[in-house]
Amino acid sequence: MEWEGDGFVGLAAKTYYCFHNESPDKDKHSAKGINRHFRLSKEDYLKVLNKDPKQELQVNKGFIVKGQSMYTYELTKKGLDHLYVKRKVLDNGISTTYLDI
Repeated sequence: MEWEGDGFVGLAAKTYYCFHNESPDKDKHSAKGINRHFRLSKEDYLKVLNKDPKQELQVNKGFIVKGQSMYTYELTKKGLDHLYVKRKVLDNGISTTYLDI
């Protein structure tokens, strides 16, 4: 067993929040493409799941090496998103099914 708790909010592959109601320090989360220093909460994931139209922009910063030089970069992107392109989201906004391709 990898994780056990009271609930799970899964937005997409590698974008989830697992929580304990009694011990929030044991919560586990992942947000593909978003730096870990952004402190995302269970409520942030639930807002996206419930299709909150507010979309926050986040800035990812990092280093990249090209040849013998190291550069810094900043990438502004949308934060958590309810868009899921690998499956079709059903009318209830939560369940998914396969794509008719």
